[in-house]
Amino acid sequence: MFKIKYLPQYFLALLMVLLLFLEGWTYYLGRPAPTFKRYLGESVPAMVTDLSLRRYKAAHSPHLFSIKVAPENEQALITRLTQKCKMQKITPAEIPVELTKVDDEMVDVIKKSPWIYLTKAYDVSDPFHHRLCLLFRDKDTIYLFLYGDLE
Repeated sequence: MFKIKYLPQYFLALLMVLLLFLEGWTYYLGRPAPTFKRYLGESVPAMVTDLSLRRYKAAHSPHLFSIKVAPENEQALITRLTQKCKMQKITPAEIPVELTKVDDEMVDVIKKSPWIYLTKAYDVSDPFHHRLCLLFRDKDTIYLFLYGDLE
């Protein structure tokens, strides 16, 4: 049944199976819902109808979640996210400057947003000390921007 001369082929087959498993695992981890759960520590709320994710190539792994929710559930989602990330309402003048290094277009959308929430513990003078959570919206989508390493 098991011949020693086929040992290299068995080893190669085992490595290929392991590689396929790791490819599937990284695909699963890259989807929006598992990423949301990893970064916020809770699963996607049931009130969310659509969730998408945009990753940026920059230091401290910035992520931008685009969240669509029914208008009647919007305030409940905002309350839930602001409590989870410990955010407070800010003005467009208080937007951290380092966001322009990540995405200028996003900063323009933030400035036009009717409301902006930023993490309370975020120190603008030391941007790499804490994790930034920024919540804003445009006319039909709520955006949650996460900047910083997992805590």
